[in-house]
Amino acid sequence: MSVVEDLEKLKQLKDSGAITDTEFEIEKSKVLNGSISNSNINNAEKGKTQAIVGLILGLVSIIAWYIPLIGFPITIIGIVFSSLGMKSQTHKGKAIAGLSLSILFLVVTIINSAMGVILYSSLYY
Repeated sequence: MSVVEDLEKLKQLKDSGAITDTEFEIEKSKVLNGSISNSNINNAEKGKTQAIVGLILGLVSIIAWYIPLIGFPITIIGIVFSSLGMKSQTHKGKAIAGLSLSILFLVVTIINSAMGVILYSSLYY
């Protein structure tokens, strides 16, 4: 059941006189506190997934820097996912590793791009 449905049932019970105002408030707070803790669990799971994806993209960027057209998007997306993965308490280390690798290889990708432009311009002019 959803939180809204639970609250509607409690309201009906209160209106019909089956429960008192005090009981209604107690049960309402239980329903609302349960939904808050469930959303925290969902956020923690989301942070876990994002940390792992960030780490994987950081590892892929070790190879992707060689072709800047591929390296730029992979490293930037790796930075984003790793940053979002920092919310996870249990997988924060993975997020930090992914963030470090992505930033490092973004710099390497930029250097590779600059060297390619310099070499291309010096060869054809």
